[in-house]
Order: sequence, then C-alpha cells, then structure tokens
Amino acid sequence: MSTTSVTEDFSQLRADCEFRAEVHDERYRVRETIGVGEWLYDPQLRFVTADGAVVLSDIGGQPERGFDPTAGHGAIYRFTADDRLETISPPGMHGVTAPLRPEQAPPWFGGWGGHLFFIAQAESGRVGAHKGHRLYRMHPADGIPHAFADLPHHGRVGDGVPGAGMTGTFGPKGSPHEGYLFCQSLVNCVVYRIDPDGNAEPYLVMAPPLVERPMMPFLTFVAPDHSQWKDVAGEVIIATRATTYLEHGEAKTDLQYWRIDDNDRSVHPVTGVQWRAGPVAPEGFGPYAGHMFTVDEGSTNLLHASINELNAKPLPYDARIIRIAPDGTEHVFVDGVQGGSTTLVFAGNRLVAASSRKSYSTGEYHEPDGSIFVVEPLEG
Repeated sequence: MSTTSVTEDFSQLRADCEFRAEVHDERYRVRETIGVGEWLYDPQLRFVTADGAVVLSDIGGQPERGFDPTAGHGAIYRFTADDRLETISPPGMHGVTAPLRPEQAPPWFGGWGGHLFFIAQAESGRVGAHKGHRLYRMHPADGIPHAFADLPHHGRVGDGVPGAGMTGTFGPKGSPHEGYLFCQSLVNCVVYRIDPDGNAEPYLVMAPPLVERPMMPFLTFVAPDHSQWKDVAGEVIIATRATTYLEHGEAKTDLQYWRIDDNDRSVHPVTGVQWRAGPVAPEGFGPYAGHMFTVDEGSTNLLHASINELNAKPLPYDARIIRIAPDGTEHVFVDGVQGGSTTLVFAGNRLVAASSRKSYSTGEYHEPDGSIFVVEPLEG
C-alpha cells in the first residue's frame, strides 16, 4: 500500500524546483530537457553508449505514483541524443531496490563484458539503506537484474554492516586491479573488491589502523590524466569524507583522496587536489575541448542534514559547474543550479547534467524532483 498521496498536480513541486541555471559564456547555451514532475526522482548519469545515449540510474520510482515500502524502487534508463528517456529496467526494478551508480563491465571482467553491474539495497526505504547491500548484474538488452554477490559484514564501524553501498569502478587493464570491480559501504567504511566469479572480498577498511579515524569511502574511481590529477593518472583513487554515515549532525563534506599501494594494501594521501575529478570535454565542445568539468554542490549536504528540515523547503540554488583548464586554472561555467547531487557526462558535443535534489531513499522524499539539462555550444 502506498504511504504517500498520489497526485498528478506537481505545480508546487515545479515552482520549488524552477530551472534557473545560467551559463557564463555567450558561446554556449543551457536548457532543461527532462523537467521536474515527470518520472525522474534521483537520477545519476553514468556513461555513454556507442550510439550517443547516456545510461543513467534512478534511485526512486515505482510502477505507480506514491511509495510502497514493501516493493522495489528505482529504474535504469537511456537518455537519447534527441532528449528522450528509453527504459532499460522499468520503475520498480522487477523488485530490486535503489540501483546505485551502475558501471558497464569491460571485456577483461570475465565473460561479463558489456553487462551492467550495480549495488542495490536488500530492503527498500531508509531502513534498507542502513542494512546489507548486494551487487547485481544486468544485461542491458533485457533489463532483468540478477544477484551477483552479497557484500559480507566486516569490521567494527557500524557493527560491520555493509549498508549505504555504492558502486565504484572497474580496475584498469594492465594494473594490479585488472579483473576486479570495486564497491564501497558508507556504513562500515569498507572498500570491497569483487572478482568475475562473484567473490566479494573486504579489501580495505578506511578506519584505524589504516587511517587515523573512521571515514566514509564515498567514491572509488580511476584518476584522469588532467591538471591536478596528472601525478596519479590511471590509478584507482578512494575519495573519503572524514566522518561516518551514522554520525548525526556532522557537516564534513570535503573530500579527501587516497591512492592505493596494492603491495601492502596501504593508502596514501593525494595532495594538491581541490576539485573532484570530472569528465573531460571532447573535440566539438567549442573552445573548451580538453577542459575538465566538475560540480560544486553548494550548501546542501544530503548526508548529514536534518531530513525534516531539508524536506521542508526548496533547496538553495548555490550549486555550480566548475570548468578546469588543462593548466589547472578554475572558472565558474554554470551557476544557479539547485543543490543536492549533480552528475555530469559528455555525450557528443554537449555536456549532460542530472539533478537529483532531495533524497528518495535515505531522505524518504518520494516526489519526482529529478531533472536533466544540457549545455551545448551555439556553433559546432
């Protein structure tokens, strides 16, 4: 049974999430393509397919409006070059809950090249976010999720529960991490390493004695060969926040970056980096081809803000898209973006951005406040 009212009148929601983004370069334009009040809740852009479509996951959404806490939620879509959403896995995810940041397996991940892999909750809603998570596999042609590996309990932080899971990255070919997928849990602060046979190993615990205090491994990614990241280009990087998921009231949102020494499974700080790594513009993106783009989320802190306070009013419009030139200089490219969580991907000659705003799962906010907008050059 649904626990929220079902309504098709989203006029107030649209007013609260009015599109106000502005691009600070007259050679580009910004436009909203999928608006609030349609079918997106917490969209996360992931990667581009050969035909130029962007694969994205959505943590929220069920076959019918409202929220049924006993059912699965979320979806996986393709956002096409002509601004349409095509379904890979429909809202409700065939009973699976909250697909998080799916990655496409490379050819060197066993026989699974081209399949989608993602972490999802074992139970729905906020309660499920704090409980065990598992890794799923999906062939994009049929959109059916298959359980691939359960993340084992491990460590002392958060009672060892692998909750608030996040899909990370596949190890680069030719590196010590080739043939593995990294995932991480924010509750027990563990980085897991999964092989093509579905064996999930607690690989690193981001807590003493490895590091000075427990910290959430928020992201794992491969460092780009760009500006501040050049010294560690091609390495698997862990991005942490110096707090834990269950430390209520904390507001430490700055990311700390760590490189891995696989010889002794130690981690070492990456210094001189201010901005999270982002996509690099391809040829065709006007004068900024070769520039990296990343997001400043502004004052909205979805991890440790009071949920009731956060949901009670519109989010501020202080998030920005930052352009980083190859020489490392930083420039505001787009501002007036509503805070929350913003993801970026380049598809052809345009920068595609998705706004998640308020959290469907951990924030128990079940309105379709997600949207997609694009930035594109006026010529070329």
